[in-house]
Amino acid sequence: MMSIRLKLTIWLTCLVMFSSLVSLIYIESMLRQAFHDSIIDRLREDITQVEIATQISAKDISINAGELSSFYKPAYSGRYYQLNAGETEIRSRSLWDQHLSVMPLEAGKTRVWQAKGPKKHDIQLLSIGLPTLSPSGTVTLTVAQDLSIGRKVFREVYGTKLLGNLAMLAAMIIGIFIILHQSFKPIAGVKQALAKLRQGETNSLDISQMPAEIKPLAETYNGLLEYTGVQIQRSRNNLGNLSHGLKTPLAVMRQQVEVLALKDPQTAQLLDQQLQQIHNMIERKLAAARATGDMLPAAQMVLPRDIDSLSNTLQKVYHHKSIQLKFDLAAQITRLPIHREDGMELLGNLLDNAFKWATSQVLIRVWPQQGRIFISVEDDGSGVPEAQLDKLTRRGKRLDEEVAGHGLGLSIVKDIAEQYQFEINFDSSPALGGLRVTLSHA
Repeated sequence: MMSIRLKLTIWLTCLVMFSSLVSLIYIESMLRQAFHDSIIDRLREDITQVEIATQISAKDISINAGELSSFYKPAYSGRYYQLNAGETEIRSRSLWDQHLSVMPLEAGKTRVWQAKGPKKHDIQLLSIGLPTLSPSGTVTLTVAQDLSIGRKVFREVYGTKLLGNLAMLAAMIIGIFIILHQSFKPIAGVKQALAKLRQGETNSLDISQMPAEIKPLAETYNGLLEYTGVQIQRSRNNLGNLSHGLKTPLAVMRQQVEVLALKDPQTAQLLDQQLQQIHNMIERKLAAARATGDMLPAAQMVLPRDIDSLSNTLQKVYHHKSIQLKFDLAAQITRLPIHREDGMELLGNLLDNAFKWATSQVLIRVWPQQGRIFISVEDDGSGVPEAQLDKLTRRGKRLDEEVAGHGLGLSIVKDIAEQYQFEINFDSSPALGGLRVTLSHA
């Protein structure tokens, strides 16, 4: 899922860019309209001056160029006029050899339009129909202005404005990054505090430096951690008390079995095997309780520290077997996505099963692959026929009734794996030949 900081960065940047784009389009439209209006206003002034300088009589029509601006004298100066009265056409000197195509207008009518003028430049034209003494004729006066110079000025002004706006846009985007970075800086402290919790370095979040918006959430989380810690410690104490409490009755029962062996050796041997199973189970649970004695509620399983702890415990439990435990742990995986106590239970059961069936070797591997974490435990025992692999996780089911065990280990593994959404798979170990149990987590 996309982070809140990235979402805010994208949304604010898009908002600023969209606002700037709309502003540029609106300003560009306003400038163009203002430019057009100023040209039209100037043409109206020009046509008024030329109209004043125009003399119309029954026999003649003329324009007194001396009363007009000197802009109409240089060839192609950019400002032009033209008078059309029937076959008569009077043009400003600035038009030189060019001719404006003008539509005749009745007196009082006006027309505004654009066309190509001298040097193929765009020109803005304004025509007006003048009164005439001839009832059948029309007199049309037209003034024009070259738009190329004005457009050049417009591009320079608008270009300067555009550069200024782009600089402001860049400054605002950089400002957004800086503000969001500073605003989310306290979140990094929270992430570090959570990392310490997962590593088991602390038992609560430090709320002294937290922002006010997150502080209530952190306080609630600390309360849950405290409650969970109390519950875990209570369960751990109950387990230890139960195991210690069973030791004395177990010792008495073994003494009675020794007495029974004098009368009925076969029954005594059978009872002794069952008592030995109970003894081993008690030892494992006591060892597990000792191993998890300093665990914190939010701590995750840390590699290789916790696997080393499990290895030492099982080496002591199975001291009568010479088992070589090999590790193949990827260096980049330092923590498993599972609560430490549950992880110890899960891997402890897998390793316990592997030690139980192994002849001389057990291999534990942890490696990443395609975004998932894989964990496998393999042994060099006799393995399990493929047809019976699906029976391994049935609660209370043991495939070999002659080997000590209570049939709960792998079913507990399955329960914990499902709780943490681990996928579990059983097959034959290609390296050691025995059973291989593989867990994977996305």
